[in-house]
Amino acid sequence: MTAEVYVSGFGVFSAFGFGPEALFDGVFSGTPAFRAVTRFDVSHCRTGQAATYPGADGEPGLATADVAVACGQQAIAMAGPRDPAGLAVVLATKLRAPSTEPELPAEITERVADRLGLGRPRRTFVNACCAATNAIVHGAQLVRTGVTDAVLAGGAFLVDRQAFALFDSAQALAADGQLRPFDQDRQGVLLGDGGAMLMLESGESLRARGARPLARLAGWAMTDDAFHVAKPHAQGAGVAAAVTRALHRSGIGPDRLAYVNAHATGTPLNDAAEAAGLHTALGRHTEQVFVSGTKSTTGHALEASGALEAVITLLAMRSSTLPPTAALRRPDTRHPLRHVSAPERAEVPYALSLNSSVGGLNAAIVLAAA
Repeated sequence: MTAEVYVSGFGVFSAFGFGPEALFDGVFSGTPAFRAVTRFDVSHCRTGQAATYPGADGEPGLATADVAVACGQQAIAMAGPRDPAGLAVVLATKLRAPSTEPELPAEITERVADRLGLGRPRRTFVNACCAATNAIVHGAQLVRTGVTDAVLAGGAFLVDRQAFALFDSAQALAADGQLRPFDQDRQGVLLGDGGAMLMLESGESLRARGARPLARLAGWAMTDDAFHVAKPHAQGAGVAAAVTRALHRSGIGPDRLAYVNAHATGTPLNDAAEAAGLHTALGRHTEQVFVSGTKSTTGHALEASGALEAVITLLAMRSSTLPPTAALRRPDTRHPLRHVSAPERAEVPYALSLNSSVGGLNAAIVLAAA
């Protein structure tokens, strides 16, 4: 017998600061967090902008493990009293660059788990922009299959010289310093600090503790369109498959989906493919489903983006408020979506958070009101 999976707590960090209040005030007002990068030299780069948290710029400053620990502490406190030694952990973080990172990704996970006093299993995901969503999916599967009754799952990322240089060399950064998803004038992505940890817990565990869930993790899916090492499938085949399978696992059709937090990187090919994939998956219901791209305010937190955006999606559901896509002025008309261009009130019984990555990877999770 499989267990239903609930979200019982979360912790979050972004360029707006630590905690859900700072995140809500920034993202849901449509206020971009981008500023001039001072953490390292960007004078030779296509842009000098990123969504960086000022408190992480000092020496020695915050480290990735510090972000993950802080988010984990928030999640545990929000979920309510329990022995942390009974918690598994699944963490998404970046691959090590030997010249800049002293620890392997798995070593970061071990350090985070030890600082929080967590148990096992301890798992690490590093598959770029889908990593945190995959970590959440894997954590949900651990709970669903009875391996553990509760797990902390999420990711952490701080903008660093290596990631910035990689995106700059690929000419993927927005030269105009604006991340404008689905806009005809979009020029590319901007990076951002981010992290989030979600407490995923079985219904039986919640009842035993007398705790109430924040939401139910109703469905999930992971796909790979295997089309190209970097380019997405032009018609968003992998996106469509991920959305369709996540909805199917949730037991709902597109007609019951209220909101999608899209991957929405602001790059011409990715946005177009994602919009096409959403049209395929949602069909005639596409025009009824609200869509926003919140990287337009937080920046792209790479390996942590799926966890950060899952929390934003959860906040939208619980506040009945939809976050806007900032700086959206001229929506792309090739695959029109129901964009949220200003904060909007709406009931959200079911919402989907979607992420994609290089190599054709796609991952989707469906949250249901608890």
